Amino acid sequence: MNQTTTMIIAIALTAVVCIGGTYMLTSSSSDNTTLKLEGSTTLSPLMEYYAEEFEKTTGVRVEITSNGSSFGISSVMDNPARAHIGLSSSGYGAAAHKTAGVKETPIGWDSVVLIAGSNAPAQLTRAQVEGIYKGEIKNWNEVGGTAGTIVPIERDAGSGTRDYFEGRFTLTGKPNLTALGTSQAVIEAVEGNPNAIAYVSFGSVGNANVKVIALDYNDGKGFVNPKTNFADYPLKRVVVLLTNGEPTGIAAVFIGWVLSSEGQKLMEEEGSITPFSVLACPPYPT
Repeated sequence: MNQTTTMIIAIALTAVVCIGGTYMLTSSSSDNTTLKLEGSTTLSPLMEYYAEEFEKTTGVRVEITSNGSSFGISSVMDNPARAHIGLSSSGYGAAAHKTAGVKETPIGWDSVVLIAGSNAPAQLTRAQVEGIYKGEIKNWNEVGGTAGTIVPIERDAGSGTRDYFEGRFTLTGKPNLTALGTSQAVIEAVEGNPNAIAYVSFGSVGNANVKVIALDYNDGKGFVNPKTNFADYPLKRVVVLLTNGEPTGIAAVFIGWVLSSEGQKLMEEEGSITPFSVLACPPYPT
């Protein structure tokens, strides 16, 4: 094991982990040549940012397969040889994670935001969102927008963002809607249609030409816009890394490094996920 890898291990072992504990390097060096990550498209940009630094510093190759949270869960649950670490944006404590042997490690915050085209109003209540996605509200002029037939868009089945969104709203009887596979595809669809509405990870919005909708989730408690008040925005979720049991070997080193002060600083620099150093980790379960 070279000197730079030893340095990363030292950083990892001093990491302050929200849920307590540190991760020890327990496997042989033969395990430490390639680190495989699979899952959430929400987490993939951050993992790619980490991978560049991790590879440069340790010489360990990082492979990332961005195919949705459900694959991140199944890869560590059913076939851990396929991925050392699963990526999930379904939220800490999600039902899909509750499988014997699967270990969740929270790493930071994301939020699910509603984005819409120019005919949409600037704000919506929870009841209005539910009415739109159930097909009960069909025109933007019914909720204070400019007349136009609403085009609701959702994520593909298997998306952690979709799991989280549907878990926070009552959508019984929702019709089949246009479903897209990535946040970027969703954003492009909304940019191209003044009547569209969709939900995406806040970190993916960037400078997209879309409205970010202020939400009154408690219908009367007040509208909150995640762009100006992330801390109070109601649709926040804690994104997690998944392992088959306690992480070991280079996976443990990587996770410890992500949770270290250096890893949290890099997370803040990358910008798609909010680190616990900026907004403290919540009491669990969320």
